[in-house]
Amino acid sequence: MEKDIKQLLESAENIALFGHKNPDGDCIGSLLGFGKLLEKMGKRVSYFTPTLPSRIYDFLPEIKKISSVFDYKNYDLLVFLDFSEMTRIDSFYNGDTKYFDEHQVIVIDHHVYKDNKKNRKVITDDTAMSACEIIFEHTYKRWPDLYDAQIATCLYLGLTTDSGNFRYDEDHKRILTNALRLVELGANKKRIVDNAFRKKSFAGVKMMQLMFKRLQKKGELIYTRYTDKDLKKLNIDREEADFGQIIIQDIDEAKVTIIFRNDEENKKCCMSLRSKHADVQKIAKSFGGGGHMHAAGCTVIRSGSFQQQVDEISTKIASMM
Repeated sequence: MEKDIKQLLESAENIALFGHKNPDGDCIGSLLGFGKLLEKMGKRVSYFTPTLPSRIYDFLPEIKKISSVFDYKNYDLLVFLDFSEMTRIDSFYNGDTKYFDEHQVIVIDHHVYKDNKKNRKVITDDTAMSACEIIFEHTYKRWPDLYDAQIATCLYLGLTTDSGNFRYDEDHKRILTNALRLVELGANKKRIVDNAFRKKSFAGVKMMQLMFKRLQKKGELIYTRYTDKDLKKLNIDREEADFGQIIIQDIDEAKVTIIFRNDEENKKCCMSLRSKHADVQKIAKSFGGGGHMHAAGCTVIRSGSFQQQVDEISTKIASMM
């Protein structure tokens, strides 16, 4: 950790932590793990995400601390975790366009950093599997005595969810070494696996059934789709719906798999891409998105019906492979 970032964290008394909208396991683990560490340093910490976490993560201690309503108080320091682009917290940013430029911001992220705002101090590493991994590597060296089982469990969550329970990682030694250290510090591995990977609701399985029914294949591309109406009908959230991707991406004939989601309210087509060997980050970038080699995403404005968009995009991607 850079000396100036360490000084900012140690001198600040009132800190706001931010995660991105539709927070996943890495985002939530970063918030709660890093937040608990700061609280043990004597800081007052507030937690914000534009949309509340999925009920999948209700098993985590202090999950209810996360609020989807930002209060715009005069915090000493703002920290962005698992994101850097303001569009990931657009409902907060649109509410006060100057606020985030006038406050000191620290960014901790494992995606490529594109911004150059003067009020930001940055810790990024796009070779890391998760933001939780970066947080652990930087903070355990500085404040090892503050670590406890709760912090270790939260950070372990990010390592497992963003690596697909250690299936996507490229640098096996790095992530497994960090995972072992967190388990030695008290991370509850079984609790995370049972809740984040094995536990599924009946409605969630019904969503899988729906997605499997819509499954299609174009060459080495296999894809399916769902809509926000499907989510409402089954009363589940996106995190629960995405369980289907874990199964779809393991289809032997698939080089790339995609789940298309219809964002009807904003007239957008959202794509979640996965692969075992192909670089889906390049595909996502061609549509204005990004991510990592084996897991990426993008969103495009719909120009026609959702089904037309899915047909056009899937044909284009299949031709790129």
